[in-house]
Amino acid sequence: MSGQTIIVVGAGAAALSFAAAMPPSFEVMVMTKESVYDSNSTLAQGGIASSKLPHDSTFAHAEDTLYAGCGHNHIETVNGAIEDGHRLVEELIDQNFPFDADEDGKLRLGKEGAHSVNRILHAGGDATGRMLIRHLIGRLGSHVVLKEHETAVDLWIENDRCAGVWTKDSRGNVSLRKADYIVLAAGGCGNLFQMHTNNRSVTSDGLSLAYRAGAELTDLEFVQFHPTLLVKNGRAHGLVSEAVRGEGAILIDENDRRVMEEIHPLKDLAPRDIVSRAIHEKLAAGTRVFLDIRNIRDFRMRFPTISSLCEKAGVLIEDGRLPVSPGMHFLMGGVSVNKWGETSVPNLFVIGEAACTGFHGANRLASNSLLECLVFGKRAAERIQKRKKPAFLSGKASDPEDMTFDVPLVNMKAIQKKMTDHVSIVRTADELLKVKNWLEQMPVQKLNVKEITKEELNLAHLWQTAKLMTASALLRTESRGGHFRSDYPSIDDENWKGKQIIHSKGSIKVRENEGIVNYAEAQA
Repeated sequence: MSGQTIIVVGAGAAALSFAAAMPPSFEVMVMTKESVYDSNSTLAQGGIASSKLPHDSTFAHAEDTLYAGCGHNHIETVNGAIEDGHRLVEELIDQNFPFDADEDGKLRLGKEGAHSVNRILHAGGDATGRMLIRHLIGRLGSHVVLKEHETAVDLWIENDRCAGVWTKDSRGNVSLRKADYIVLAAGGCGNLFQMHTNNRSVTSDGLSLAYRAGAELTDLEFVQFHPTLLVKNGRAHGLVSEAVRGEGAILIDENDRRVMEEIHPLKDLAPRDIVSRAIHEKLAAGTRVFLDIRNIRDFRMRFPTISSLCEKAGVLIEDGRLPVSPGMHFLMGGVSVNKWGETSVPNLFVIGEAACTGFHGANRLASNSLLECLVFGKRAAERIQKRKKPAFLSGKASDPEDMTFDVPLVNMKAIQKKMTDHVSIVRTADELLKVKNWLEQMPVQKLNVKEITKEELNLAHLWQTAKLMTASALLRTESRGGHFRSDYPSIDDENWKGKQIIHSKGSIKVRENEGIVNYAEAQA
């Protein structure tokens, strides 16, 4: 028996992939501040990308990933993750995971933006994420405890290593949960913006907790805005999967003109950053944009989740036109980790969207996110299994009243509006600087771990991430992938190729990263 204990913060696909891969000799607690079904993974309508057709390959999948990533990917990470992911998808099939198939048992393969061939495996039509979560929960052993409605408030660091988590339950009771290893899998930061696809629980906890603990964060300027959120009366009602365009839907304006006709050779299946900016320009000019679904047969049967969203929003599918707008979807950056999910803080791992592995580069390829969760969740589990039990620590923890948070004296909606208006799809130095100053000069109140509420903690996390993201977007004077500066509208390989913006303990710097490659060179 190893006798080692592990705490996982978060309960999405990465967290559960990790927990399912840990043997019974380890004690694993998966902790989430809401229910186990409150995660971005559960909301994932898109599928899992993996090469299955005879004329497809892991190499072609890697090429598409590099193309979407705009020359900012780590090539070894891309190749390795896609190879490992291909094997894990085969394992899912062997485990009878219910990927959609024809009557003769042949897998149905969808096509999404920037993919050169059909390689997206779905389950339940547009419910892949929800079904994957249920599948992974079903594979957890008795040595894995799911702890719902308990919030990770802060990480406990002793002798420069991560040794536990301060938590707060639904009644406000504060506890220190000690562990040999901590795995953060708490998702991204979608709630920084008014329009987003994220679960309400995703408030950048993993990023902020790791930063407070001394870990490095990187690539925070690279934010992916999904082109098609279902909107009505200025409110987003959920995501309309890219798979809808893969099935033949097209983007049109209110005058029935195709939005992507002269924009990109791939038209409606161009990379997400390009499609989002095209729609953004239309909306900024006062023109509404719709997704024309009239060419898709049996839409309700093919996309039951989206059909339900339309019904709840009062959008008639029979009209054949779904009103859409871009919204924040995915953070390519995060806590800087190696191929195993290890951070610069000993015994602290980060996986899933909270991590920056170099896999996605400057713009994530569609349906690579669940793949990443499966791969890096299992890798982190394998890494920990091979490590020796950490040395005994004194166990003398600080008084929780001595641990304080700066909570801004402003509500979350104010931060969301500033970020949406000035740090979203199109950015400029003037607007970024104004937001940076506004965030940094904001009055705050200091609250300790016992005093702070869940809402105040969420606000503190989002405020911290907003400051780091804005600073990164201001420093990177080029446009690449999910980061677009209208005052620097082109990729600048001469000054920015292979460079990452790093945040750590109040400092910000630009660092060379030899693992990041230019797309053209990767093809040579």
